Amino acid sequence: MGDTMHSCAEISSREAFAVLRGLEDVCILIHRSPDGDCIGGGYALWHILRGLGIRSRVVCADPLPAMYDDVTAGIAFEDFAPKYWISVDVADRKLFGDLPEREKNAVITLCIDHHISNTHYAERLFWNPHSAAACEVLFRMMQENDIPLTKEIALCLYMGIATDTGCFQFSNADAAAFEAVAEIKSAFPDLPYSRLNRELFVLKSQGRIALDARLMQNVRLSADGHVALIYLPYAWMQEFVLSSEETDSIANLPMQIIGVEVGITCKQQQNGSFRVSLRGGERADVAKIAQHFGGGGHIKASGCSFHDGDPEDVCKMLMDVSEEMLGQWL
Repeated sequence: MGDTMHSCAEISSREAFAVLRGLEDVCILIHRSPDGDCIGGGYALWHILRGLGIRSRVVCADPLPAMYDDVTAGIAFEDFAPKYWISVDVADRKLFGDLPEREKNAVITLCIDHHISNTHYAERLFWNPHSAAACEVLFRMMQENDIPLTKEIALCLYMGIATDTGCFQFSNADAAAFEAVAEIKSAFPDLPYSRLNRELFVLKSQGRIALDARLMQNVRLSADGHVALIYLPYAWMQEFVLSSEETDSIANLPMQIIGVEVGITCKQQQNGSFRVSLRGGERADVAKIAQHFGGGGHIKASGCSFHDGDPEDVCKMLMDVSEEMLGQWL
């Protein structure tokens, strides 16, 4: 354990599978504010390790949203002292969130990821920054190592790919992503894909719909209409009785406005900090904007955080930097 310095080796899928087979008592770490890709990937890996006779469990700093119950419900993890740690869909150690010190500072034996901003913090990195989702990376590893695809793993992987492509609306939904989903659905055509899509991407509570209306009434637009920001005070979440996971998808709201190239969502947390989500249009690289503020992610979907500050100052800074950087790309 400990946050010691080491070199990170990028390895192939066959090497990654060889690493997995040699492990025991594994803790699978996923990122804070969990989404469908890290949850799907983490639970898919749990099923894979279980098939190899290896005990493991998935650990997250934040509660898992109920919308992902299709893959998480009914799974009971054994209690054991971990000997190895693996991360899935985590580009940077700081994205683990508020974990116990043992997990937060553990040496990560293997990181499975697809973020171009991965900081190479693990001993070994199995990744493909061109893949749409960590679940797609896992699926290819399974194919190349003849790992059986079960219906449980299929649903996990589908959920991850669907989530990270915005139900196949984002530009990262390339041929490889569609091919992976086609193979998954061909193997298990009767899984509840349509219901899952509706629950993940369509259904909202009455409180969430009321919040969306207020957010869009208060959207901030740059003079040229290319940058849009919505700010969500924590008090509004309390007013509408919303959980944090219910507001995850508000990051897509600014991009619904015609002409917007950079969409910014700034969410105030209970402790006064801010979590920022950035979304990009055709010509914006929001990963570079996020990196300017110490964050990272994908070209079209990234994020960063601010520990404190005045909300107006934070929002103005986000708008100003985004406008300046966007000017380089238009």
